[in-house]
Amino acid sequence: MVLFDHVWKFNLLDVDLHIPKGTVLGVIGSSGSGKTTFLRLASGLLEPYSGHIRICGKDPVRSRKEISEEISVLFANVPVYSDKSTVMEGLLETKSIYGLSDEEFDKNLEHVSEMLSFRSMYGSKPKTLSLGQKRRAELGMAFLRNVSLYIFDEPCIGLDQNGKEAFKKLVYEKKEEGATLLVSSHDMEEIAGIADRILVLDEGKVFFYGSVEELHKRLIPMEVCTVEYSGRCPDISDIEIEKLTIEKNVMKIWYNSNHVSSGEVLERICETTTVESINVRRTGLGEIIKTAEAGRK
Repeated sequence: MVLFDHVWKFNLLDVDLHIPKGTVLGVIGSSGSGKTTFLRLASGLLEPYSGHIRICGKDPVRSRKEISEEISVLFANVPVYSDKSTVMEGLLETKSIYGLSDEEFDKNLEHVSEMLSFRSMYGSKPKTLSLGQKRRAELGMAFLRNVSLYIFDEPCIGLDQNGKEAFKKLVYEKKEEGATLLVSSHDMEEIAGIADRILVLDEGKVFFYGSVEELHKRLIPMEVCTVEYSGRCPDISDIEIEKLTIEKNVMKIWYNSNHVSSGEVLERICETTTVESINVRRTGLGEIIKTAEAGRK
């Protein structure tokens, strides 16, 4: 369990929320919104000026030693391997620090190295690796231990699509095991693909906290219907829509799904023309946040 109650430091103010055990929380927001500060507070690297934080029932600053046994952290631009040591030497150091048994170390390392494809890097020093290779090895370090809470700040920087998919699978595995995961990213669609809940920070304050579905419903429940037709142009004049474009025989319709269902739109179109193809998509998370934030300014 992660609990924040009216904490602030640097650019965070009045953050009051509870993150249930076993949740994958996506933390998003523009640069300077407070994402990294939020994660540093959660990990005990920063102490709030007021209010309190509880991680797994403990104060992460006053119980730092105990908390360190229960959390695994990876921050963007903070190296986890020494440039003087090889990747394997760094992994063995982690084993020693946290008292992992030979069996646990070997089993976990075999799994994460296979998932993230960094076995070939064991004998390399970090400075000889590319950004993507280094990130795979860093994620391997973060997932090496079985803990209650994982904290990731921009974990997919430098990763190709295969690396991102491997990270996603490992996140799901840890969630299934009952762990809680906090993940910040500038890639909103990437976050939407793994998170149970979304925390949107805007200028240090909570702009939204809830599920992706709630975000769509409460902020901009917009859907886009693209119709390719033959024959006369579809007549949808009696349907409440937000925007309409027609180019050759392709019509695009934007509508608020709180007011109009996709079924109503499709039924009306099929009544008035011959439909060749139809595609309905929900507005992307990135589009939602940008539009909503713009509306507040």
